[in-house]
Amino acid sequence: MTRHRLLPTLASALLFLIALNALLLLWGHRQAYVHKLEKVRTAANPDLLFLGNSLLDGHLDERALAASFAPVKRRPLNAALGATEPPEHLLLFRYAQRLHPHLRTLVLGYYDFQLTTPDQTPPLGLIGNRMVGLDHRFPLAEVASVYHSTPRQRMTLAVLRNVPMLADRTNAWKDVELLRRHLAAMGMPPVASNAMGRVDDFAALESDSTEAFDARADQFLRGPLAWNPSYTSLFAEARAAKIRIVLVLMPASPWHRSRFYSRPAWSPYRAAVESLAQREQMATIDASNWLAGQADFEDHLHMSPAGVTRFSTQLGQQLRAMHLDQ
Repeated sequence: MTRHRLLPTLASALLFLIALNALLLLWGHRQAYVHKLEKVRTAANPDLLFLGNSLLDGHLDERALAASFAPVKRRPLNAALGATEPPEHLLLFRYAQRLHPHLRTLVLGYYDFQLTTPDQTPPLGLIGNRMVGLDHRFPLAEVASVYHSTPRQRMTLAVLRNVPMLADRTNAWKDVELLRRHLAAMGMPPVASNAMGRVDDFAALESDSTEAFDARADQFLRGPLAWNPSYTSLFAEARAAKIRIVLVLMPASPWHRSRFYSRPAWSPYRAAVESLAQREQMATIDASNWLAGQADFEDHLHMSPAGVTRFSTQLGQQLRAMHLDQ
């Protein structure tokens, strides 16, 4: 191919890539993490912040919570975001705290070993809702620091933040996978699902086995007892801003409790976590057994609508009893 023919071809390819990235940039505004950031931005002077993953995202009845505080008025903001990890929770906390400096209480919902598992996220692991770490609301230097990025990883972050077709590479395939599943399900027996999708898709949130669960508890107890690094920073920044911190072990289904929370290693682990929290003047609430029936859950971890209301009511009562404003 001659040079004169090559240049128009390259120019056309470049224009196509530019147009594709522009379209993906517009398409990206429908992503759940973008809506969550907008919810945080537009919140009306909140004073009670909730953080966590899918166990809290969409699983907090704010009306029932507020009723439990009555006649005291609290203004909750649920900034929990499904399929996220501690680094994203740190970024969300900082974003909320910058926009709403009058926050007085932080409630962090967690399950299993979320509070103490080390961060291990390379830039290419920021997919789905974890793309909040690629959002331009956060300076590159801040994001690189949160993810403990090497110079090479920082360069990768910079590229991902500015090339939507790379950052959104998995989101497009998500829609393709949903279409594939729809076609494959035709004429087949129904698969267990809930409002968030297939129940089986959330099995990865749990330990592979009871042996793996025990090993994670033992590993923590043998080493220096410390929070996940992102939570260490989050807790320190919250205390510096005079924000009270409450750690809530989220409700778990009877199946999850009997399989994992009955293990001998779990009680020492929970005691160590509570000791750490007490040493740092943080309150703890064990809500793991608040919902006794499987009907209160849509799968092994996520609450049903009825369970959400019961949990939110009891949580509000517990928070009010703690006199967090004093």
